[in-house]
Amino acid sequence: MPADYLVALDGNMSNSSTDLIGTLETLIENAQASIDLNIYDLEHPRIAQALAKAKRRGVRVRIVTDNYNRTDGGAVDSVMWAVLGEAGIISIDDDGDVYQRDGSIDDNSLTNSGADMHNKFAIFDALTPSPDDDYVWTGSTNLTYTGAYNTNNTIVIKDSGIAARYVEEFEQMWGSDGDQPNPQRARFHKDKKKGSGNVFYVDDTKVELYFAPINRNDTKPSISDRLVEVIVKEAQHDVNFQAFAITPSIPLSQKIWEMSATGQINLNGVIDRSFYYRYKSNGDIWASPAASLTNRMILPSNELRKLHHKVMVLDADHPNPDDKGIVITGSYNFSKNAERNNDENLLIIYSDEIANQYYQDFMGVVSRAQGKTFPPPPPLDVSKWYEEETIQDGSKFEIEPVPGFEYGVRFLGVDMPSLYAGGDSADYFADEAAEFLRNVLNNKEVKIEGPYGGRPVARYGAFQAYVTMKSAGKKVALNKLLLEEGMGTYAPYYAQHPDSVEAYKAYQQKAKEQNRGLWKYPNKIGTKIPRAEIVEGEGGSLADAFPININTASNAILQLLPGIGPAYAQRIIDYRNVNGPFTDVEQLMEIRGIGPKTLEKLRANIVLE
Repeated sequence: MPADYLVALDGNMSNSSTDLIGTLETLIENAQASIDLNIYDLEHPRIAQALAKAKRRGVRVRIVTDNYNRTDGGAVDSVMWAVLGEAGIISIDDDGDVYQRDGSIDDNSLTNSGADMHNKFAIFDALTPSPDDDYVWTGSTNLTYTGAYNTNNTIVIKDSGIAARYVEEFEQMWGSDGDQPNPQRARFHKDKKKGSGNVFYVDDTKVELYFAPINRNDTKPSISDRLVEVIVKEAQHDVNFQAFAITPSIPLSQKIWEMSATGQINLNGVIDRSFYYRYKSNGDIWASPAASLTNRMILPSNELRKLHHKVMVLDADHPNPDDKGIVITGSYNFSKNAERNNDENLLIIYSDEIANQYYQDFMGVVSRAQGKTFPPPPPLDVSKWYEEETIQDGSKFEIEPVPGFEYGVRFLGVDMPSLYAGGDSADYFADEAAEFLRNVLNNKEVKIEGPYGGRPVARYGAFQAYVTMKSAGKKVALNKLLLEEGMGTYAPYYAQHPDSVEAYKAYQQKAKEQNRGLWKYPNKIGTKIPRAEIVEGEGGSLADAFPININTASNAILQLLPGIGPAYAQRIIDYRNVNGPFTDVEQLMEIRGIGPKTLEKLRANIVLE
């Protein structure tokens, strides 16, 4: 995502426009002898093809993955592992299951396999005798279709000592130092042993490297304890963090909160929206009034998709040139799970230049969180017909411009009544407009265009577009149809073609004269109505859907959630009947068939009350 170059040091502009998946792809293409890939989620076809080509040219390729993601991707996984299998690439997951070249699976069951193998790192050419070709690739980026559309970072390190330490960690999970994994010796999570070292120097740049979690006898260094030590010793002026999640109760959170309370440091942070609003609903510190005091600024993100960073930058804005900037980065979420259960890696880098690069990225995220700038939208082909994926309400539907990534579309020149009107209310006629759009768009393809036929403007997570729909072999201008049927009113917002402005006003006037749609009661247009007044019977309607209280909703209402059919709705009800009300949305993953990907689709649409 775009960085803020206004805070860049001279000659130190960050690589904010770099293709994050491409950073790994290039290293794979240049590998001469060996590739060791340790990745939480592997589904991107570019990486599959690059690994397969490397294997065919004689490079040793070894892969360690997370068990859950091996089985949660459906057809995506099938394609990925078929490509790797055909190339003769063997892999092992954190359950000890070995995926052989012929497609067979040696099934095993390692202890503590319920934790995540959450690493994202790769080591290149450590197998050669020369120390001059050893590279490590790491950061927060998963190798998914959406990994590069989340707000992420990668870092590439050329250093034989650091590469050797990563190989040591990799081979604990691989179970051997050879070509074939050994599930009998493979160790994950709390069963891993302490490694050989933590402090390295890349030329004169100090780098600390740690792996989580704490092992069973607590002989490994605690990442949490070390982070607190670094903050206390090194942070002289400011602490800036970007966090997918940062648990308020962990020692790290408590320490930086305490230091900012005394005025010792300025504390600035941006948290992914899903977690920020969870903290807000729980009354936690990160979303409290005190989080907006003069020397604190904690914000919810406003990114294209997830804010997936796990980054802290210390003294990036320091006035004292003797204070060296420090970056903390890697796969380690600032959470108890990362410390105690999950396989993670974390780097602490002592460098003004690298700290400044991360600070540029941080200030870009802050700018979007404050609404001063907007995230760039995903790529869109204005000549392509897209399938409608999801209808949230009458004002917005979603398409899939990138595989696995749904993005919103709103109707340029049309103000549609919304179900997301705030509180327990909806705009007048929102239910009828949503049902009309659902019926009209059902199983249809659409083309998305801007005011002059090019790419539409994107704001607030949606393209503002003219929408053409294919229906029974004919092309239908959907914006026009909505105005003609009285489903919405003309809206002057965003750039529009002058011809459409005049035409749209005429369509609205005709619908008004004919008392069509919402014009039957023109005095109600723009008013808010309690949802309870527009729910139609036990089956509910879309107006009741957002947000759904999963502690009280009926089977029929639960089915309005994305990915939830009758069987899953009943499992949710059965779970709460046995275990009592849900107290955390994460409990949904205890229900058979609901995994992290389904949970992410549900988060924005549910509440616990």
